[in-house]
Amino acid sequence: MTAPARPALDVQLREIAADPGRTWGVPDALAGLLAVPLSLLLVVGALALTPGVPGALATVLASAVLAAIGVLVARRAARQSGGFGRALGLDLPRGADVGRVLAWTLLLFLVQLLAVALLTALVPSLRDAPVENAGFLRDEPLAAVLVVAVLAVVVAPVLEELLFRGLVLRGLMLRLGFWPAAVVSSMFFGLFHAQAGGLDALPIVVATGAFGLGLCVLVRRTARLGPAIGVHALRNAVALLGVLLG
Repeated sequence: MTAPARPALDVQLREIAADPGRTWGVPDALAGLLAVPLSLLLVVGALALTPGVPGALATVLASAVLAAIGVLVARRAARQSGGFGRALGLDLPRGADVGRVLAWTLLLFLVQLLAVALLTALVPSLRDAPVENAGFLRDEPLAAVLVVAVLAVVVAPVLEELLFRGLVLRGLMLRLGFWPAAVVSSMFFGLFHAQAGGLDALPIVVATGAFGLGLCVLVRRTARLGPAIGVHALRNAVALLGVLLG
């Protein structure tokens, strides 16, 4: 009886861990995670100091901070381990990924529904809390909606996958193994997408965290970010359409 094949990412990280001169890992992942509270603090501060700031602008600011810190921290891993592709799995979706992207988008949407259903069964008062964080777009001008749409569908999937399923997941896996790394990465991914305060933010955190955990599994199987970027982009597009047309 043959042993089951090791997931592609596990094999790749074993090779990276053996690279002479490699020092990046958990500290780099933790530094990348600092981008989440910093970006959220920026949004809270902007809204508190200037109550009239558009929600779209606050979203752009948060994403810019997250991206800047993530890319800066990820450069060390890329420099030591053969570039962003080998070190962090960065690539774009390919034609051969279309079927996988569609299937995983549907699967993870169902996972999100199940996660929220379990949460609201445990905490019935959350049944009316939002599960998407783009509701503010209904009151924004068309130009702001277009900016956020480009950000959410084109830019954010690449940068967020690079940070959460690239640097954070891989950096933590070099020491902790897959599931602890995936849970930490997904928890912070969910927190980053929470816009409401208090208990009302929990459905978005849980739904987005479950989505992130599924993307971690996909990345583990492929050792690439391209399919996850495709799923992330398609899910964001569907969520935007649902909010705008709902």
